[in-house]
Amino acid sequence: MHVLRPQTEEELASQVAGAAARQRRLHLLGRKTKTGLGGPVTADALLDPTALAGVEEYEPEELTFTALAGTPLADITAMLAEQRQMLAFEPPDFSTVLAAFGAQPPTEGQGTLGGMVAVGMAGPRQLLRWSVRDHVLGFTAVNGRGEVFKAGGRVVKNVTGYDLPKLLCGSLGTLAALTRLTLRVLPMPERTITLVMDENDPRRAVAVMTAALSTPVEVSGACWLPPGLAGGDGAVHLRLEGYEKSLPDRAALLREALKEHGSWRLVEGEEADAFWRATRDAAWLTENAAGRWLWRVVLAPARGGALAREVMARHSQAELFLDRGGSLLWLSLPLPEPGVAAKTAARLRALFAGHGGRAMLFAAPQNYRAAVPVFPPLPPALAALSERVRAQFDPAGILNPGIMDNLDVEDMARQA
Repeated sequence: MHVLRPQTEEELASQVAGAAARQRRLHLLGRKTKTGLGGPVTADALLDPTALAGVEEYEPEELTFTALAGTPLADITAMLAEQRQMLAFEPPDFSTVLAAFGAQPPTEGQGTLGGMVAVGMAGPRQLLRWSVRDHVLGFTAVNGRGEVFKAGGRVVKNVTGYDLPKLLCGSLGTLAALTRLTLRVLPMPERTITLVMDENDPRRAVAVMTAALSTPVEVSGACWLPPGLAGGDGAVHLRLEGYEKSLPDRAALLREALKEHGSWRLVEGEEADAFWRATRDAAWLTENAAGRWLWRVVLAPARGGALAREVMARHSQAELFLDRGGSLLWLSLPLPEPGVAAKTAARLRALFAGHGGRAMLFAAPQNYRAAVPVFPPLPPALAALSERVRAQFDPAGILNPGIMDNLDVEDMARQA
């Protein structure tokens, strides 16, 4: 397949405009660390914008930076670390888990700044610092007509009219090709403490996490792993971060508030850091990933424990864990036969919906992602609005066609 590698923003705009005029569909790819996300893209050419890289402006005292979208995320992280600053939403690296579940070939290194924003997913710290869309201040991009446009700026209160930075976060390259981004950052915590309590029941675990999140101590991570996962016992993990002087007192307050739930032990250093990296990247489920598919279910935190317990009761081979206080369930199950995949997915989604959950088929071989809706079906009114928005940005439908298309579950079940 032909590959377009623009060297400038103007060249990228010209190439997109030419593709739109000839009705040539484009697959936007960066460092190929997220090619397994979403449905299979049907394209006539690849658009690789990674040459548009480099930091244009960094103001540590203002807690902002501007960089081209092709800048490797590892470079951004290293630059911020020199000033003891960070991307507060804790961007995950899903390349390992996507490769383990057969969604894409193995890749080396992290992705790009633009890819991170286009996917729009955050790590465990979303509990406290919100998500990617809440930290993007402005951008420049090229829409499906080949037009360069920009929105936002370098300050927080910069929105008039539509909040386009939030709209493009999570759009998976279907609205525009990002070329330049401005984000805000936060100082790194001086110290991090993780409190761990043994617990093998997901409902009790969620009750503990809910109680912790109801305290004023600002929990920045709340995760539960069941017994047996990664060779460990079932346990709740709570993370506290902040100033060296105040953190021990906050930890003591949290332990006192939760003492009726059980005893707690403290973990710090590399052991704790490795735990939260694995949680951030869903790496707990990679060891037995061959021949399985991975589901990502978002729901109200209070209902996560009941859903996890029902899944474990119904599916003896299920592997799962709960993040974000119970509002995010990661679930690995054996792949069904291809002919019944759509029916199986529909039954799973009905189970999740019974607990108020909406599920994304996060990782699976391409033939499964072609036959099963990757994203939960949208209500008719919201689906119509989504199509109108996409038509405004990309009227010819040339940008990443297929990656976010929702298939009809009932139609797919009938075909199976």
